[in-house]
Amino acid sequence: MEETRNLSLPFIMPSQAQKHVTHNEALVLLDAMVQLSVKSRQFETPPEATGDGDRYLVAAGATGDWSGWDHSITLSLDGGWRRFTPTTGWLAWIADEDVLSVFDGFQWTEVEHTFRELRNLKALGIGTSPDAENPFAAKLNKALWSALAASEGGDGDLRYTMNKESAGNVLSLLMQSNWAGRAELGLVGDNDLTCSVSADGDTWVEALRVSNDSGRVSFPSTPALNALSPMSGAPGNFVLFNEADEAIMRPVVGEVAQIGGVPTGSIIERISNGNGACIRFADGTQICHHRAAAHISIDTAFGGGYRSDPQNWTFPAAFAAGSTDEIAMQASAGAVSHSVQAAATSESAGVWYHMQPGSAPVAERPATLLAFGRWF
Repeated sequence: MEETRNLSLPFIMPSQAQKHVTHNEALVLLDAMVQLSVKSRQFETPPEATGDGDRYLVAAGATGDWSGWDHSITLSLDGGWRRFTPTTGWLAWIADEDVLSVFDGFQWTEVEHTFRELRNLKALGIGTSPDAENPFAAKLNKALWSALAASEGGDGDLRYTMNKESAGNVLSLLMQSNWAGRAELGLVGDNDLTCSVSADGDTWVEALRVSNDSGRVSFPSTPALNALSPMSGAPGNFVLFNEADEAIMRPVVGEVAQIGGVPTGSIIERISNGNGACIRFADGTQICHHRAAAHISIDTAFGGGYRSDPQNWTFPAAFAAGSTDEIAMQASAGAVSHSVQAAATSESAGVWYHMQPGSAPVAERPATLLAFGRWF
């Protein structure tokens, strides 16, 4: 072998005379092919105006001095042309097109074409190998997406867009643990946003759903919260959950009620009639009030002093049955000269007396009466 394998540079042989000729020939070849840049690849015949050192890629269908030189590299030298046959992988800069081209063994193709092929990759793996089920696969510990700032020519926003073909398809973010699904967020089989969880990767429980029509949020697996989702607030109302975990709107002030000791009505109830006023609370507490102004005398001897005849008070609302001993009844008089004692006599009535050291004739004797107990 008297030349190099790749660039065909001539060797200087031991017995060769005029070794400088071989050396200079090798330099010419190197000068032509190293850092290869051609003026054009559009010519099928040699251009008229050329200078020593000009290089071209010969177009297909070459004629004249370039006949049979299709896709070769030509060098203008000493008024003639030198041909160089490229091999697969050679690169050349084409000046009149501002493109980098590579020889694929048959023709010259822009390197940009290779990069353009990346736009339509069938599969891509980062740190791992893709497969038919996962044509894009990445194996890494961290990933970062950052918006292009306005100062960098962007607008500072970052919107990650995903699309599915139709409502019946799935568009979701599936989160796995040890390759078994544990949570899924997205549009799964319809266009509502859902969040589901799984204990084993096979059975899924829907925890949250956001309607794409109304924007309402529902909680299919949390009955109490799910019952709230279709409700709208109302002034003076609160939400009461019944024994079926149904949410019911109730006024704060209204009729209290209970079933088995569990409140089912309003929080506060006010009762008023000729016997006074009463406040009932949902927890069972009841407070009755009355302002009495009886015309009575205090003239019955009692314990070293005098008292009035017993005065009866029918409560404006009865207390719980059988709770007489639990009702606390109090009374107070407006005058400092005497006192008032009171006690409940039944669940629906009580009695009070005016008392003072000396007797007193008939007069209007006001008293404030209170009774405390439970209505259930």
